[in-house]
Amino acid sequence: MAGNILTNQNAGKGLIGMMTGLLGLYMTAAMWLEFNEALGFYFGAPMGIIIGTFVLLWYQDRKNIRELTSGGNYNTSESTTVVKGADGRHKHIDSNIEKGRNPVVFVALVYAAIVILSEIAWADLIL
Repeated sequence: MAGNILTNQNAGKGLIGMMTGLLGLYMTAAMWLEFNEALGFYFGAPMGIIIGTFVLLWYQDRKNIRELTSGGNYNTSESTTVVKGADGRHKHIDSNIEKGRNPVVFVALVYAAIVILSEIAWADLIL
């Protein structure tokens, strides 16, 4: 039974992570499209592309530096902890935070609502 819960917990974390990545990709693409349209309107298309590319590179550089230097803790899941084993190596183990509870359906519905409302209100990326 405990092995089954652990398997479901890991599968749910992976699915939620994938959906979060897809939502981030959608929002980035939609906002980037809006940003490029505004730059094209004010500076013209060629200069807008140049300015937009520089802004994107600067943003990514700042984001990467912030993520990789924030205390050296690379743990990305709140349901795992990093422990040092007897051999001196660090490894991720599952903690006791809400085993077997992954609100995948709820998260999927919230993400779908975000995408639909964004499309209705401003995005026009998919519809």
